[in-house]
Amino acid sequence: MARSKKAQSKHDAEVRRIAMEHKNKGYEVKADLGGFPRPDTIGGFRPDVVATKDGERKIFEIETTDLVNSPRDKKQQQAFRNAAKRSKNTIFKRKVIK
Repeated sequence: MARSKKAQSKHDAEVRRIAMEHKNKGYEVKADLGGFPRPDTIGGFRPDVVATKDGERKIFEIETTDLVNSPRDKKQQQAFRNAAKRSKNTIFKRKVIK
């Protein structure tokens, strides 16, 4: 299942906002969006943004309402949560946008 063009546009705008916010705060930022280095996959899934600073790592996944709680979304969430649990300095944040 793919996002609508409108939903993809909103998704990309939010990914860019989060990436730039963290870049401006001095984080090393990787984002699954043009203009940024791509994050590595985690559990077979590529997060939207990974921000790292002073040994702290934040994993962000942005989801749109048209794909929320889909089988892929659930598997992604689990992979990113598991990665955060395995590393004491890693947090996972998920945001659903309309």
